Amino acid sequence: MKRMVLPVVMVLTTATISFGQGEITGTRPGVEGQPLTITGTLFLLDVSKIDGAEQSFTADVFMMLQWRDERLAEAVAGVRRLPLDNVWNPQVQIINQRRIWKSFPEEVDVGPDGTVTYRQRYYGVFASPLDLHDFPLDRHRFRLQIVIPRYSPEEILFVPTSADFGEGRSPTMTVPDWSIGQFDLRVAPFAIIPGAREIPGLEGAFDGRRHIGFYVGKAFVSVAIIVFMSWVVFWIGAEHLGPRLSVAVTSMLTLVAYRFLLGQSLPPVSYLTRLDYFLLGTTILVFVALMQVALTSAMSEGGRAGLAMTVNRTSRWLFPSVFAALVVVSFWLM
Repeated sequence: MKRMVLPVVMVLTTATISFGQGEITGTRPGVEGQPLTITGTLFLLDVSKIDGAEQSFTADVFMMLQWRDERLAEAVAGVRRLPLDNVWNPQVQIINQRRIWKSFPEEVDVGPDGTVTYRQRYYGVFASPLDLHDFPLDRHRFRLQIVIPRYSPEEILFVPTSADFGEGRSPTMTVPDWSIGQFDLRVAPFAIIPGAREIPGLEGAFDGRRHIGFYVGKAFVSVAIIVFMSWVVFWIGAEHLGPRLSVAVTSMLTLVAYRFLLGQSLPPVSYLTRLDYFLLGTTILVFVALMQVALTSAMSEGGRAGLAMTVNRTSRWLFPSVFAALVVVSFWLM
């Protein structure tokens, strides 16, 4: 009889423990009818790449969440470390993630009063829609949003905290061609479909400004030199068709080839950016210079050498003026 009682007691004990564990891991802590407060912190460790063509950025982010679960309170000294799956947890998701990796083990620290602290570090690629009309003078707002899909804002109350982290980011970033601003936190409930039920969310965002040094040296100065080269024909007599035509055609072909080369580092968007307008304008300007060569040469051969000289002299100031206006319109007025 005693042999039969022992297995029954063990089964009942195991069932009770399993039931209690299920209550802890599956049921939201806190008072029924009142939201559970979760303190959330996001800290931007690094931004290593911003890809305009892919509409994304690569970042390294630290996250810390804290909440209180009185069911885990125990009169013990120190902090207990438990597997994340052994306690109730909000099961956060990053809405705009594409590919991410977690660095820390999936564990939580539990204090004697039941305060649970979950820390995780995420590295990966995050989606960010970018309006590149002002490229390369563009500025953007980059966002990273975490949500808790299983609950509503009435059940989970996010409280952002960043008082101990200054600007919310590391002082140095490895992304070479952008300036990164302060990392701000705010509560941001999220609805997957506009108008649908919202879920609790916490958003971290920072401003990014592109450095134009690369494009000044690689695009503006280089293209400007090619354009200036095409103006040499205005100082060569109209009767010298061969040399003038050679300079004009060489300038045109060089600019077209350089545009293809430069296009590999530009975002392939469906609209024209500031730099696109500049490159398109310079291409038209060089092409008009080629047409001017043909026109003045025809004038010279037709016995109107004086008119051809007048056109050349007018072109010497007209083309630089149009180029200056193109620069102002492309990079300041648009």
